[in-house]
Amino acid sequence: MNKEIDDKTYLKYLLQSLNADDLKQLCRDFEIKGFSKFKKSELVEFILDSLAEEELKDLLEQKEGDIISSEINTAIRKINGEDRESITEIKVVNDKNHEIELKFKGFNWDSESYLSITPKNINDPERDCDCRVGSNMGFCNHFWVGFIYSLKKNYFKLSDWKTTTLPKDFEKKVKDIIIKDGNLINEGASSSLLARHKRITVYEAEITDIEEKEDDFQGNITTFYLITLKDIEFGPQLKKKSDFKKEDIEELEQLKIRLSEKLYSSNKFKLGDKITCNGGVNKDRMLGFMLKRVTNFKKK
Repeated sequence: MNKEIDDKTYLKYLLQSLNADDLKQLCRDFEIKGFSKFKKSELVEFILDSLAEEELKDLLEQKEGDIISSEINTAIRKINGEDRESITEIKVVNDKNHEIELKFKGFNWDSESYLSITPKNINDPERDCDCRVGSNMGFCNHFWVGFIYSLKKNYFKLSDWKTTTLPKDFEKKVKDIIIKDGNLINEGASSSLLARHKRITVYEAEITDIEEKEDDFQGNITTFYLITLKDIEFGPQLKKKSDFKKEDIEELEQLKIRLSEKLYSSNKFKLGDKITCNGGVNKDRMLGFMLKRVTNFKKK
């Protein structure tokens, strides 16, 4: 791989992905003294200024693959709807210049990102992000969401990408990701099957775990049950039985559902029971896609 960016500049981008403890450990590994007085924002420059050219190459060889893979994996989790942060919008603002804007939402924060990959800038793409990593020109996970979107828009060929290394299985990981209605959908991810629906009918599934939980909202304690299912056969919830089509049935390996105490107590459910139910598809910030507002939960 032939990069046009020099090693020191490239490492300045890469090391933004590491936290303060990781950077301090690098100082210990390379026997760099005097690092304890520096803040996180100053450590990257201090490390790079302290290393000789050969040490920079060693550092790059040691860290590049892990850092890039970690950020790409987080990006794919976002696309799959499995991350604590959701993709809320991807917008092409200038198709000619391949300019895209991306918006993300966490539990109590928002992030915005910008990317343009063209033949002229492919060796160091024009990018901006307001996250900690991206605001310092790092290759953050938001960048990689934009990278995958740009790739699927045919804004560049993967064979022309020389700026960073990519995981050996990168093409396999993104093979089933498509653009649909302006959004990235991973057709190979189980979560994407759920994300297509507002409510579904579980025609058959087996209970593998039952957890009693409590929810405390403003002093009001609510008991509920978190049920884990396996071998799920499901389809969109229908308004009438005559709308049923066998070809609409899809399969999931695992699914979690939230069940009210009243509904759970209506029958004595146990591990191994085969069940059927209806439920609303919901993206929980901790558990990912699951079913809530469950009705007609009963043994099959």
